[in-house]
Amino acid sequence: MAERYSKIESRATDGSLKIEAGRFLRAPVVVGVVSRALPHPKIPEFEQLLSAAAAAMNILHAATALGFAAVWVTEWYAYDVEIAQALRLAEHEKMIGFIYIGTRTVPNDERPRPVIEDIVVDWTRS
Repeated sequence: MAERYSKIESRATDGSLKIEAGRFLRAPVVVGVVSRALPHPKIPEFEQLLSAAAAAMNILHAATALGFAAVWVTEWYAYDVEIAQALRLAEHEKMIGFIYIGTRTVPNDERPRPVIEDIVVDWTRS
């Protein structure tokens, strides 16, 4: 991971390369979720992609229900062609992301969340 990162990131530092080298060591379990969409007469590619995303979400829910901390990550390496080749993804497969599962050691970093009233619309038939 660090080798690839050093090739694509001109501003890579020793510190950032160390982070990339340990990328999959952040949690005891890392699950790569892959969409394997193939032409199908009844199931569009987009729906097949959504099915993989739903599977990822269910893994997150299951891990949480079992008392683990879990996070779904799609950073640069989820979209990198050479990383996909290294992970032996076929040309028609897409990485949906990586789910890190383990025991929480630090509190969550909260980020700004949208105000629900700003993004939800009540629809009624007129």
